[in-house]
Amino acid sequence: MLRGVRRITLAATAVLLLALAGPPATAHDPETPEGRAEQAEMLRIYEPTWRSGTALAGAPVTCVNGMAGTYPCKNVDLLSFLPQSALGGGGSSSMWYWTDTRDSNEYILYCRSNGVSFVNVTDPSNPRYLGNLPSSNGVSSSWCDVRTYRNYAYIGKDSVSHGIQVFNLNKLQGVTTTQTFTADARFTGLTNSHTLQINQNTGFLYVSGANTCSKGLTIYDIKTPLSLRQVACYSREVYSHESIVVNYAGPDTRYTGREIAFNYTGQGKRFQILDVTDKTAIKVLSSVTHPGAGFIHQGFATSDYKHMIVNDETISTAGGSPDFVYNIEKLDAARYVGKDVATRGTFVNHNGYTVGNRHFQASYRGGLRILDTTSAATAKLPEVGYFDVDPSSNASGYSGSWMALPYLKNGVVAVQSIGVGLFLVRPTGAAAVS
Repeated sequence: MLRGVRRITLAATAVLLLALAGPPATAHDPETPEGRAEQAEMLRIYEPTWRSGTALAGAPVTCVNGMAGTYPCKNVDLLSFLPQSALGGGGSSSMWYWTDTRDSNEYILYCRSNGVSFVNVTDPSNPRYLGNLPSSNGVSSSWCDVRTYRNYAYIGKDSVSHGIQVFNLNKLQGVTTTQTFTADARFTGLTNSHTLQINQNTGFLYVSGANTCSKGLTIYDIKTPLSLRQVACYSREVYSHESIVVNYAGPDTRYTGREIAFNYTGQGKRFQILDVTDKTAIKVLSSVTHPGAGFIHQGFATSDYKHMIVNDETISTAGGSPDFVYNIEKLDAARYVGKDVATRGTFVNHNGYTVGNRHFQASYRGGLRILDTTSAATAKLPEVGYFDVDPSSNASGYSGSWMALPYLKNGVVAVQSIGVGLFLVRPTGAAAVS
């Protein structure tokens, strides 16, 4: 996710140049013209000519001969679509999921510029919008992130004075009419934040890119869910854009059971592996990079935890936006393996998540791309499926899909499109998890 500013001052021509040329590293700095131009593009709530703005529900639209209705596809069927206008309006960015353990209902928490939408997706062919939690103090930002812990949601926004909202998700059970919800708590120990990550096993919230900790990694104890207590600060890098945190169970048995953070430093151009078990003595196990690194944005491990698939948000080439593969079999000796030289278009890769031997990646104007991780050891990630939420273009730029979540039941994947809406799709054939 790219970070920008609240006010837009650049002319539309600058925005166009940014979209065509691809983003320089300074596009992530809100004090630069490039950063302001990037914000202008992302704030633009566009209405593509290829869609009517109406919901699609009912029978799935099968991917046949490379199309699911009007959407280019490969081995991915469209189950339903809810337009932004049916989700509370505004822009959109991140999202997350939650399963109610009481009745097994599934929900998507859909982050918008002016709030968070709650969507019941238990029946993915007929999703139901339940209502909206407005932003704190009515602020608006293109950068919103949300994660869950137990039955609570945590919501932060960047570039505005928002803090972190805490919301009891149990309120969603039994909702039959659209609601305007209120937060159960608001943490004001920070002003803004870029991304959030929660370790479900330990009850710690990891906040990246906030106004705290020199924009590094700030760690909070949330085991008492309505109160956040800061327990650590990792500020040795210029920035922490995002961290994925796990209780380690990979091949490096020296670290089995320890709390490990995979940290992506954005313009710091480093992928790091941190041992954060002892919050008073965070240890850097590895700090590596790849040739030509611009903005190391995010990554996710293969299921065997032998390799890390990393995206770099400022790299887009005529041959396609590559993913970068690192060997992480030894946490204290991570090494760069190589890049997957894709031929999928000039779109920019964004957030990616791995399930089984499939890596699900939101790729802005490229939509959802599904990669086979079987040959990750040689940096080969062949594309086995896709669903293009922006049929008008596969060029570089920051419209299209920001987030794709492959964690719903029965192989359903939620795909967000900035300012357009929420797609629910299902991979088939070679694209399905095996």
